[in-house]
Amino acid sequence: MNIIDFHTHIFPDEIAQRALSQLSEHSGDYRPHTDGTLSGLLSSMEEAGIVLSIVANIATKPSQVVPILEFCKKIKGRRIYPLISIHPHTPHGQIQEVIKEAKASGIYGIKLHPMYQDFEIDSSGMFPIYELIIKEGFFVVFHTGYDIAFPGNHNADLERLAHLAGHYPELRIVATHLGGWRQWDRVSKITEYENVYTEISMTMTEMTEEEFLSVLSVFNPERVFFGTDSPWTDQKEMVQRLMALPLTSELKEKLLFRNALNFISLWSQGQSH
Repeated sequence: MNIIDFHTHIFPDEIAQRALSQLSEHSGDYRPHTDGTLSGLLSSMEEAGIVLSIVANIATKPSQVVPILEFCKKIKGRRIYPLISIHPHTPHGQIQEVIKEAKASGIYGIKLHPMYQDFEIDSSGMFPIYELIIKEGFFVVFHTGYDIAFPGNHNADLERLAHLAGHYPELRIVATHLGGWRQWDRVSKITEYENVYTEISMTMTEMTEEEFLSVLSVFNPERVFFGTDSPWTDQKEMVQRLMALPLTSELKEKLLFRNALNFISLWSQGQSH
């Protein structure tokens, strides 16, 4: 069975070790399972039988937006689909140029992290960015729910995501971590919105099998993708865990491959609907 991992992270070789070391200080019990490089991810993918990984990048300051774009252009290929990142304080004209250049390279996805980038998901100050994302036919991947590195931060709460999804029904949203990390008792707030998709990273490590299946059942099975948040979990182990669940072969195939393929194919063809 082909597999797509919708949530991974890598860094340029020259900073990967330092980046993982810094992030590990705020990751609780989670430790990296690769060295954080492209080659490390590709090796992990081979072990796990993964044919394509979506690589999420986060610009924690405006000066990182263009270097991240260049990194995305460099790593994009048959097995890697990278997401650019926009910082909320990036000048609007520069955002337009970055999105234009990303589109020319066949990249149609943006990753935003409300904690690391210090914004509330439904803040009106973000609306011009969301409107540009809609206009240019991009999709946006948000970190949603709690973040272990930012205790007490509510920027990505599911109530905020629901407000945004309702305000911009044309905005295609991927909410990470099966709706919102450690806010799984609240996912019903977002499942009614047809523009909201999700992926399952960092969930099977946090919930019992019964809890995971219960939360999974709340979502439209066509809008859920497999994800690992590699390097923070082991890709092969997460594939094995999903395969061991009492789900139909058809649903496993949708989660592991078909749903993500259908989603990405829309943007690979330059379409947003």
